[in-house]
Amino acid sequence: MDDDGTSTAATAAVAATTTATAVSVVPSVEAGRSVGLPPSLQPPSDVNSPSTVSPIKALPGVPDEVVRACHDALESAAAPFGATSVRVSSAGSIHQLSPDTISAPIEVSIDYVRQGKVETRQAPIKCELNATGGVIGLT
Repeated sequence: MDDDGTSTAATAAVAATTTATAVSVVPSVEAGRSVGLPPSLQPPSDVNSPSTVSPIKALPGVPDEVVRACHDALESAAAPFGATSVRVSSAGSIHQLSPDTISAPIEVSIDYVRQGKVETRQAPIKCELNATGGVIGLT
């Protein structure tokens, strides 16, 4: 369990299926490369836009190290928008896109402070990683 009450643990059965993807996830920093934050997770341009928040429910399937890599990429992408908190959890099974690329479904919640109030943006997205575990896309 994470501090916010979400679980990002993968089950043994899922771990066995993700091992077959042959993609080893090692924390990596792409040389100066950053990924963009999907529009659905960016702060609203309309200050009167209400935010709807519901608890993130983790679905087993995405290993913890992949969730962490995606979290770190999202945190970096959201920082220029003034994000104060980023929460990420597994949202299903990893998909092999190519021999060197996987797509991990994740559920994301990002908090922003706007005019003294916390605005939250939530969305399910796909986090794409290369063979070295570097995040190469957020969609």
